[in-house]
Amino acid sequence: MATITLEYDDRSSTAKKALDFILSLGFFHSVEKKQSELDLAIRDVEAGRTNKYKNSKELFKKLKRNV
Repeated sequence: MATITLEYDDRSSTAKKALDFILSLGFFHSVEKKQSELDLAIRDVEAGRTNKYKNSKELFKKLKRNV
């Protein structure tokens, strides 16, 4: 069995309708891919949701202020 991977904007109603149509033909079925922790971490880095510190002292200083 061959695998086809589609990426689309899930906010697009046209894309959703097209996908629903393709699935309704009966030749294809949807398989949800579970994302690994590594994939999620990479997305966090790409989206800028991480922090960098020069050393542990700076990290704990920052944590102390947020408590």
